Amino acid sequence: MINKLILAVGSLAILIILFILSLMIGSSWISVATVIDYLFQYSTTVKEHIILHILRMPRAIAVMLIGANLSIAGCIMQALTRNPLASPSIFGINAGASFMIVLCTIVLPAVNGWILAGAGFAGGWITVMIVLIMSIAIRGGKVEVRMALIGVVIQALLSSFTQGLLIFNEESASKIVFWLAGSAAGVKWDEIRLLAIVSTIGLGIAIGLSRSLSLISLGEDIARGLGQKIWTVRVVGSVSVIVLAGISVSVVGPIGFVGLIVPHITRYLLGTDYRLLIPFAGLFGAILLTLADIGSRFVNFPAETPVGILTALIGAPYFVYLARRQSRSTL
Repeated sequence: MINKLILAVGSLAILIILFILSLMIGSSWISVATVIDYLFQYSTTVKEHIILHILRMPRAIAVMLIGANLSIAGCIMQALTRNPLASPSIFGINAGASFMIVLCTIVLPAVNGWILAGAGFAGGWITVMIVLIMSIAIRGGKVEVRMALIGVVIQALLSSFTQGLLIFNEESASKIVFWLAGSAAGVKWDEIRLLAIVSTIGLGIAIGLSRSLSLISLGEDIARGLGQKIWTVRVVGSVSVIVLAGISVSVVGPIGFVGLIVPHITRYLLGTDYRLLIPFAGLFGAILLTLADIGSRFVNFPAETPVGILTALIGAPYFVYLARRQSRSTL
């Protein structure tokens, strides 16, 4: 318990430091004293405070919440499918949500908020159903690898459809292309409020399922013997995943591999008790995405680089490594 407490306190301290750095770093640098002054005594007459309040604070909060959302979603997916390759991006949930949001934006350009979140939810749900149905219909190889490969194919297909929509709607392309790369720049307080509400709902569902997920990780037969309704857990867990991933995509676009990497790190440190894994995965995900967002600002400083590019550079080699390891285990 002491080790877990130290880990929690240390991780929170790191997150707070990264949060303050996120507020400091940008095209114009702001001192620590000014950031602290803003946090405790916001003034509309100080230029730096206005920059922090309008631009940097919403971005910093969004990155932390979305990092937590995607990590928890990946954690739940890997538990439900017992597949170490599962994540919202690998299974095509992000691509499905993105396609529906882009389609909705082009067809109904005036919509935002809850409608876009609903479109992301619908796209993610449809994609999950397609991946599951195809993985059942297609035989051969280990099911975990089969589901991941089908998810990658569906993701590529939906990404092509999304690009096709943009080609025929060039007036919307420049703004949407930057969003599709996964960028938190320009997030507004209205989006933060929506993100916070929906994330709280998804997190509540995830925490409620934590005991059931721990039992399922021991095996379906053991879970059934202990009174778990497997399909009910899977349906409710899938809803939680799609809520968390869908709202994240609707705010900052598809950010890949966070939901793949963080659950593995969390399990390595804490084991397989999902009552601990879910909150710690959220904490570690917030740290990882905040760190990546800070790093993205130096790629082409002072211009903005979407954070999704950095997570892809980190996560793609890791996915290849996991896929090779899973393939060897079938031999």
